Parts: sequence; C-alpha cells; structure tokens
Amino acid sequence: MLHLTLPELAKITQTQLNKDTGAVVTRLCSLEDAQEGGVCYINNAEKLEQLTQLQASAIIVPENAKEKENFFNGALLYAKNPEWAFILLLKYVDNLQQKHTSGIHPTAVISSSAKLGANVSVGAYSVIEDNVTIGDNTVIFPQCYIGKNVTVGKNCYIYPQVVIREHCVLKDNVILQAGAKIGSDGFGFTFHEGRHQKIPQVGNVILGNDVEVQSNSCIDRAKISSTIIGDNTKIDNLVQVGHNVRTGMSDIFCAQVGIAGTTDIGNGVILAGQVGLAGHMTIGDRVQVGAQSGVITSVPAGATYFGYPAMPKMEAFKQQAILRKMPEMYKEFRAMQKQAQEFKNKSFLQKLKKFVGF
Repeated sequence: MLHLTLPELAKITQTQLNKDTGAVVTRLCSLEDAQEGGVCYINNAEKLEQLTQLQASAIIVPENAKEKENFFNGALLYAKNPEWAFILLLKYVDNLQQKHTSGIHPTAVISSSAKLGANVSVGAYSVIEDNVTIGDNTVIFPQCYIGKNVTVGKNCYIYPQVVIREHCVLKDNVILQAGAKIGSDGFGFTFHEGRHQKIPQVGNVILGNDVEVQSNSCIDRAKISSTIIGDNTKIDNLVQVGHNVRTGMSDIFCAQVGIAGTTDIGNGVILAGQVGLAGHMTIGDRVQVGAQSGVITSVPAGATYFGYPAMPKMEAFKQQAILRKMPEMYKEFRAMQKQAQEFKNKSFLQKLKKFVGF
C-alpha cells in the first residue's frame, strides 16, 4: 500500500513542496475523484481557482502557480511539467508492485544449450529452445515460447502467451505484452501452376532497444534479411507489421494499424488507429497519418496525411467539406437541370411553330 510523507513525495516527483502539512499520501487520484490522502496533478494554472473545494491532500501544479497558492489548503508541489512529475510517481508505484515470481518455475522447459543471464525469471510452462540467449534481469512470464537461436537482451519483460520464433533478436528493455507474436512467417505466396505456392520466409525480426509491442500484435519475419523495428518504437494492440518492414526510432503505431511488406518508415512517425500502408513505399521522418487513412504512395518527411486514399491533410479536409455539401449541391443541380429541360422544350416548340407557319 502507498504510504508517503510529503517530503518523500516531493523527492520522488522531483518537485518543490510549498509546505509540509503533515499529511500522508496513500493513493493516486484524478481531479474528478480526489479524496483525502490522495495526490493528483493539473497542467493548467489558469484553472486552479476551480479546485478550491478539492479534497486531495496534495496537488502537483505548474511552477507559475506560486502566485496563486492561496486557492488550496493542502500541499502544493511545483513542477516544470506536472504530468511528467505524476508519471515519475506512477513509475515508483509500478515498481512497488510484484508482477512475477522470481526464479525458474519447475514446469518450465529450458534447453540445456540455452544461456540465461543473472537474475532471469521464467514462469510456469514456458518453453525455451536450443541456443537461446537471455540477458540479465529479463522476466519471462508463464506460457511463453522462445524458439531456437533467439537472442533476448537485458531487462526485458515478456508477458504470458508471447511467441518469439527462431533466430529473432530482442535488444535491451523490450516489453512484449500478452499474446504478442514475433517472427511468424511473412505472408508470402506466388501463383504458380494454378495454385498459391508458399514462399519460404528465412529471415528474422530485430526489435531495437526500448521497443514495446502490445497485446495480440504480430510482426512477421523477413523473407530474407530482417524485419526491423527501431529503438523506442511503440506498437499498440492488434497491429500487423509485414515482412521486411523497417521502421525508424520513436515511431508510434496505434491500434489496428496494418503495414504491408517492404515498407520503409522514418523516425518519429505517428500512424493513428486503423491506418493502412500499402507495401513497397517510403514514409519520411515525422510523418503523421490520421485515423482510418489508406496510404498507397510514399509520403515525404514532415507531412500530415489523411483520408482514403490518403492525401495532404488540408486537401483532404477541403474534399470532406465539399462532400458534406453534396446533398445541397445535388438539389441545386437537379433544379438547374429541370430549368434547362424546360428551356429546351420551349425553344423546340417555338421552332416547330415557326416551321409549320403558326
């Protein structure tokens, strides 16, 4: 259970405490459910006056809130970035929680040729095949499978029911959430003699340092060479990364993104939910693609794309604005069409009368 004095809280969050009221912090709170003994945070100093009745024992606030400190009777902790200060507290609380049982469970099946570093934990019914290397302090939860010749770095967390196929490489501080699949065969087939024939996928997957892959996402092995996920890239739930894809550093792929094979992605790219990338293209550094967009051509660095097919954001927004007006425009078009037909009919009758001598 959390039990922190206010000076201890200030040290953990790297903040400046305005006064020690003697309160003890026992819980983390949002502003909406603040309670006695709780600590919460606010980023905007302009909204502090709205919190005069807040029941929390402490609030992390921006540094420019010092001139307004009389709004709250509890303790204030001043931070350059209150959200980051609160994240430091979350990290502290997370480290207090024991998520795994240390050591090697007796039901784990580990090859005699596998090499495990210091302080490695392996959960129940996990299987580690021949010639696997696992770095210090890595935790493998129950029911995981690690194939032959896999290399796993230091301080990795591999949660239940993860599969890492043969020859794949995980560098340090990698997190694989439950059910992630690394190194399945790429979706490669050729149509030959009237049938889809499988193309062997003999490459691997390399996950860089500090990569996180969340639940039920799949990263396919390369046909040859490697599928590469760059350092510090974060991959959300239910994402599909095809064979021979190469990503840069610090990319973010949100839920249900699909990336077709042999796509090169730069650094700092953000793909919002349900974005689809066609294969054999290049996505430049710092590109952002809006949710549910379909990208079918390469995108230059720094661009923001949206829509299907995806196009520069402002162009897509203009098209959306026109589409919203389509019912009204169609109504006007039909009226003009009717007027034109009436004019045409009237003109025809006048010509006919003139022809027959009326």
